Amino acid sequence: MPDPLQNIPHIQCALICVEAPLDDAGMPTALPRIFGKPAIFHQAKQLQRFGVSDIIISVDAVPAELPHLIEQLRVDGNNVRLMRSNGSAADAVGFQHPFLLISPDIWVDDVSLQDALRWKSNSVGIVEEEPANNRFERIDLNRRWSGIAALEANFLQYSTSMPEGWNLASFLLRHALQLGAKEITISQQRITDGSLLKISNESEYEKVAATILSAGHELGVLESAIGALGHRLISPVSKTPWLPALVNYAPIALSLSSAGLAYANFPGWALALLISALCLDVFRQQIRSTEYFSKSKDYLRIAGQVIALATVATTLWRGGQTLSDAIFLTAIGSGLILMSHMAPTSRLVRLVSPLTVAILLIAGFAFGALALASKVSIAAILALNIWSLWQQQRTAGQLNSN
Repeated sequence: MPDPLQNIPHIQCALICVEAPLDDAGMPTALPRIFGKPAIFHQAKQLQRFGVSDIIISVDAVPAELPHLIEQLRVDGNNVRLMRSNGSAADAVGFQHPFLLISPDIWVDDVSLQDALRWKSNSVGIVEEEPANNRFERIDLNRRWSGIAALEANFLQYSTSMPEGWNLASFLLRHALQLGAKEITISQQRITDGSLLKISNESEYEKVAATILSAGHELGVLESAIGALGHRLISPVSKTPWLPALVNYAPIALSLSSAGLAYANFPGWALALLISALCLDVFRQQIRSTEYFSKSKDYLRIAGQVIALATVATTLWRGGQTLSDAIFLTAIGSGLILMSHMAPTSRLVRLVSPLTVAILLIAGFAFGALALASKVSIAAILALNIWSLWQQQRTAGQLNSN
């Protein structure tokens, strides 16, 4: 994923246009959601992550949830405001600098967004007339609008002359084209691979979920499988306010309990709770990603990892190893796991993880060979690391020979 701290974008303001769904009585209803939060929350968070600190959300009708949502987005000095698209001239004066215009139901990935934030003012993203692009707004027989444009700050003032019934994004687009805006053609490949999407219904928002879930790409095979299951649980869990908080603290509580059971000489129960904590921590990381905490320091996870090491060492010690041997085996094992995840190049190496080791240890305990299981685990991890390095050198040698 591109580093948002590098190559600071030219544009640091954005206008997100939203078409609020209406009920039969013409009143605004709940906005389309991803992981229990309105989709525009994720759009705004994505913009903020790439340096956009001034955001206006334009709606023709204000859903009841929107003011509270805006308060959630006003963190770390970010300026987020609400504007009625059919409002007064005073409402239309919004930016002091060029801004990025995003039309309703548009989703862009990180790379495409960074590119757009570097466009010069008065630039309009264009897609060609293709069957796959029929959801995008038509400009003429050969062109459609990508839903993204970079405009001068004063463009919002033109909205005061917008005819009744017009969409604000469409009006600003056509005004920019009339004034000779530069057209930037978006590669068809970006639409094909899902980097730029025009979404037509709420179910399709789930297709963009993978771009939000940053946690999991560096995990082992077992953790990835658990993550796939957790993906299905995020939306129902997010809808209950107290459940995310419970998930946040449950792994550390389980880890502490496992350490206590290990010290009390209940190794089987200790390892079982440790496995539960490791499994639940995968889901916890996914929840953090949807709340956009994944880039911040996770002190609870660090504490959990330290407690997990203490649990393993205590379990080995209570299982008959000397204290020094137990600490030595735990240190060697954790170091090899860390090495395995520095550059995992194969599915076999990705099998190496704390969860895998904990499962091997509890299997060893079940057969009365806890110490042997720990040594076999270390030997297996070492062998996989050596095999991975040999494969890398072999591949590099073949490339050099060519």
